[in-house]
Amino acid sequence: MELETIDENPEVPVDYAAWDAAIVAAISSLPPDSLKSRSQQFLSKHPTALSTFRTTLSSTPLAIPLAPFQSHPTYLLRYLLAEWRDEDLKDFRTDLSLIISKSTERIVATQKWRSGDDDCWTLFGYKDMDDMYANFTHPEEKEDFIHKWFFQGFYGVDKEGHPVHYELLPNSYHEEYMTPLIIRRILNNEKTLRERVVRYNPPPETATQEQLSHPKLGVTWVLDARKISMWVVPQVYKTMTGMISYSNKYTSAHYPEQGYRAYVVNLGSVLVSLYNVAIKIMPAQTQRTTNCYGGREVLDDVVDGDLPGMFGKGGYKNVEGLSADEKRRQLEMGDAGPWVEVEA
Repeated sequence: MELETIDENPEVPVDYAAWDAAIVAAISSLPPDSLKSRSQQFLSKHPTALSTFRTTLSSTPLAIPLAPFQSHPTYLLRYLLAEWRDEDLKDFRTDLSLIISKSTERIVATQKWRSGDDDCWTLFGYKDMDDMYANFTHPEEKEDFIHKWFFQGFYGVDKEGHPVHYELLPNSYHEEYMTPLIIRRILNNEKTLRERVVRYNPPPETATQEQLSHPKLGVTWVLDARKISMWVVPQVYKTMTGMISYSNKYTSAHYPEQGYRAYVVNLGSVLVSLYNVAIKIMPAQTQRTTNCYGGREVLDDVVDGDLPGMFGKGGYKNVEGLSADEKRRQLEMGDAGPWVEVEA
């Protein structure tokens, strides 16, 4: 029997094989017409995928061992789902051995990257992922500008229990700030894997049947375009092109299935049309899960509880970020980025 420990409570042994089985059993108990999520659909078709993948990885040489959070069933599911669909053929793979083989290749590459074997670590100024996650700080003079130029932050959950990540899209381009911006994105992805997903997917001993049958892998993204007009499209295009380039190189490769769904709001009618054209260059999964709106009203139906004031009704003119109370609540909920320190 495979027993590991988790970072949050190293005294408690975790039987990951039993956890895999509990998720599969919970999904198997659902009526076929209620299998809505990709995780549910995949594991209903391939109920042995998690256990087989886990066994395969246990005998696969890796640059560094899997961390406890990487043994979490939802972490393995990310890589399986990423290889389930053959984007070249526009169809789902049915050969489980092929899916597992390709998923294994991806994890081998990810562990090599995490170990520090990539040119990006010189650019970022850290030796590997653990070093950057533990020690990243922004130069003080850049922090406030980045925060206001391209606001990003987690805050609460949607009505299905997925973490919500808010962004206020920028109306200008600043090459010198792209690297720290990219690092922020990577570290928030990392915190999602290490803390957020673990929090929303408890082990079988404490999980409800609904939590087991509906694994929560990804994040609901809210992208607010209120600052964007036709006059600033060229600058925004350069910023977003840089972000997409980074995404293809790092996020898609090492953080698969990070996005559950995305809502682009406050676009206005003209930009909605332009965005629907531009999104055709995005990855197929992004296209399938992204919806665009001229206003912000959809958020009231998507988000569970209060929205941050700047994204709520009447908050259109607020581009300064979260209030002091919201920042404190963000910290209390575990939603702040890993580089944020509690103010004295």
